[in-house]
Amino acid sequence: MQPGIDWAAVQAAAAWRLVVPRTPMRGRVGERLGAGTGSSLEFQDHRPYVPGDDLRHVDWKAFARSEVLSIRLYREEIAPRIDLVIDRSRSMVATELKQRAYGELVALLASASTSMSADTRLVTSAAAPPIPLHRPDEVQRFLDCDATSGAMEELGLQLRRQSMRVAVSDFLFPHDPDTIVGRLARDGASLAIIQLTTRDEAEPDVEGGRRLVDVEGRGELDVTIDARTVAEYRARFNRLRQGLSRAARRTGATFVHLMAGATPRQVARVLADAGILEPR
Repeated sequence: MQPGIDWAAVQAAAAWRLVVPRTPMRGRVGERLGAGTGSSLEFQDHRPYVPGDDLRHVDWKAFARSEVLSIRLYREEIAPRIDLVIDRSRSMVATELKQRAYGELVALLASASTSMSADTRLVTSAAAPPIPLHRPDEVQRFLDCDATSGAMEELGLQLRRQSMRVAVSDFLFPHDPDTIVGRLARDGASLAIIQLTTRDEAEPDVEGGRRLVDVEGRGELDVTIDARTVAEYRARFNRLRQGLSRAARRTGATFVHLMAGATPRQVARVLADAGILEPR
């Protein structure tokens, strides 16, 4: 099932880009400072002049003092590598509201990434090769959520070293937060974890007798959703959310929980407050 996306709303909220970590990064030539030397305006060091060097980089003040020609070196500019890891399991489109929120969140992140001239890829599973993204609208055809498990559950995701990573899932499956977050953060420059759920998934109401249908396993279960059941469920969900948050802090990652139903502009503001997005 493919989410509908209000592209006009996404574009209206697209005056954002991903926050690049302050630690040195490596990547291809672009707009952010890296660890090597290049032609940005930030001075790094000197080295002796050799024939063929660009005379515009000669430090003439130093030559006037020492009569020794030297070249001013500057930090290289790089475009960050961004891996967007998305959960394509059926639970991400369990309701029309969640389906729309999921599509617009991924579209917003794609817009924030591609606006940076970044080397952006969409990672959907360990088996499928990552998909290069050049424009936000390219994500539309990769949002069919028909898998029985999500990328977060799989081993061997093709994540690049020193890449910025953003992972989107509801995380509503049995897992150990430390294991999953550690795996996503390993050898990365930064990691942002975004948990997307509906309000009913996070804070269900007392509803009496209901038949629950597993959208991934297709199983069914008749239950009575009384006050005690709801309280126990909410406690388990809070433990799950707190576990993800603690695991993120241990690895230096950022964690945020989003409720489906917000506009793309509101979502962008929440992600900015969390330190995931910043104004262009």
